[in-house]
Amino acid sequence: MTRELTLLRYGLIIIPAAVNIYIYPYDNLGLYTLHWLLLMLLATLNRQLPGPLHPLLSGIEVLFTAWLCHQYGFLMIFPAISALLFYALLRPKALSAVYTCAHLLALNLALQHLEPLGRASLNLTFLLAVFLVHLLHKASRGQEQLLEVYDELRKKHFELEETRVRLLQFTAQVENAAESKERVRIARQLHDDIGHRLIRIKMMMEAAIHTLPSAPETGMQLMGQIRDQLAASMDDMRAAVRRINYAPQLEGAYALDRLLEETGRDTGIMTSYKVEGLPFALYPSVLVVLYKNAREAITNALRHGQASEVQILVRYTEGKVTMEVSNNGRQPEGEEGSRLQASGGMGLTGMTERTRIIGGTLEVRLEPQFMVVTQLPVYQPAARTLS
Repeated sequence: MTRELTLLRYGLIIIPAAVNIYIYPYDNLGLYTLHWLLLMLLATLNRQLPGPLHPLLSGIEVLFTAWLCHQYGFLMIFPAISALLFYALLRPKALSAVYTCAHLLALNLALQHLEPLGRASLNLTFLLAVFLVHLLHKASRGQEQLLEVYDELRKKHFELEETRVRLLQFTAQVENAAESKERVRIARQLHDDIGHRLIRIKMMMEAAIHTLPSAPETGMQLMGQIRDQLAASMDDMRAAVRRINYAPQLEGAYALDRLLEETGRDTGIMTSYKVEGLPFALYPSVLVVLYKNAREAITNALRHGQASEVQILVRYTEGKVTMEVSNNGRQPEGEEGSRLQASGGMGLTGMTERTRIIGGTLEVRLEPQFMVVTQLPVYQPAARTLS
């Protein structure tokens, strides 16, 4: 039984007992008080004692509340409803129904001296109380089930969060392992290939130094071989560097400053590129979305706004990156501006869908000038110290 139902149960005992003293004069208030203390004791025992004793205690309370109605009048129907609140919870339900019928019969026998209208009121009041108690317990069970579902969902949320953290940690470990393996491979390549070739070039240069004074042609041939060896070593070095620094290649393919530079060169408009905050590495998916959204926004500015100047501002903050693409072109007015902010055309719809795929948001602003704002969440792994 919930705390609220327990308070209601005790209230149905205490309040009628107090009111009854003012309605009916009793010669022996001590005995009257003893009866109500016994009822309170029964209610308390029903709450404290183990479940197997509940049917017995409920039966005693049913008989005792019926006897109270016989002794102290119709107002004692409320302590009987208090007992009903408890034995309505007995399982199986058939046992609760038996107690309800027995209780109603006992109350009718206890108040049989009442007029027919009084007995009808008694039965109607008790049956209405049975219905209300059923609704109360049903609502209480629904609340308990809702709390259980909430607790289960919260538990699953914590488990998912822990799994996400473990996956991120595992991803970082895999990246570390891959980087370490690649560094070892490149170091071995530098040592085995380029290092040996440089030693050979050194020896060839020493031979050329001694050969040039006496045999210039042979010395020049050696110098040509040295040049070829150096060129091959430089190619190997560039390839190794590219493998070490693969991120700049991807960033270069989707570089916003390069996009603005090419747009300005091809169209002759003024361009501006600014960065706020401390830049950090972005995942390829974020780079692609920023680049494609910027390109679409620039295309719309040139095609529909007749812009002569385009600015891109990229702002790095904790947990997210924001890109603002603005232009000085013609502003959409009236219904066109409202429609554009509400749904947009095909270009803005595609930008919105592309942004939402990775959990970001896209916003169109008309003041102080036309601006498309892309905001994307990013994961910043903890800084790692290379040993």
